[in-house]
Amino acid sequence: MNSAIFGYLLLLSACACTKLPPTFKKCNRNQNDLNECLSKAVKDAIEQLNRPFRDVGLPSMEPLEIPELTVGAGTGAVGLVQHFKNMKVHGFSKPETTKFEFDLGKKIALLQCTFAEVKTVAEYDVNGKILVLPVYGKGTSTIKMENVTGTETFIMEKYEKKGQKYLKVVEGKLVLTPGLVKFKLENLFDGDKTLGDNINSVMNENWKEVFADVKSSYEEAYSQIVETIFNNLLAKVPYDELFEK
Repeated sequence: MNSAIFGYLLLLSACACTKLPPTFKKCNRNQNDLNECLSKAVKDAIEQLNRPFRDVGLPSMEPLEIPELTVGAGTGAVGLVQHFKNMKVHGFSKPETTKFEFDLGKKIALLQCTFAEVKTVAEYDVNGKILVLPVYGKGTSTIKMENVTGTETFIMEKYEKKGQKYLKVVEGKLVLTPGLVKFKLENLFDGDKTLGDNINSVMNENWKEVFADVKSSYEEAYSQIVETIFNNLLAKVPYDELFEK
């Protein structure tokens, strides 16, 4: 991922340790229905992220703003390097369902959210091929994932800082499963509307093949973004403050 993304997100981490925002729900780590409680608490917290909580390193997720992102060419249908700037991702603060499971002993967490729509609007610059068709251009892009499920697994470890225990994510993996992906790249081929409309139609008619070829690149990029945001929170809120006492 581009260093610009990390630079933006890490700006939010430059503050001392603190507590969770008072509007965030907490769960007792010893309760029998811990994962059910955490699922509700996490969903409620995500829905509040239509504004930033800078004291705990959380940016606004509506939209989530990403300065720059490059997605490499795939090895099959999409031999296309995709460079995006000034990305705005809409929909992450509106999960339809949320599941959060946390194995306290193994320090492994699973976060699964479903969204009706996640829409990304950005300035794009592309060059390469799609389904053997040459493609180039720069302009405004809109990519919509509909009925999408994101499942992120976090492997964490505990460490001590200034006499208090904290968690941090040391490894993560994201799987994205969309029901439909729609592409719209404006100003392809230096504004040739006929060629541009044709390529957009080809991409949308073959969205499964197109998305499958770049899926892992998108998953890696979004996974690192989610991990960085989560680690910003974990670096500020001590382990004991994450739970109800």
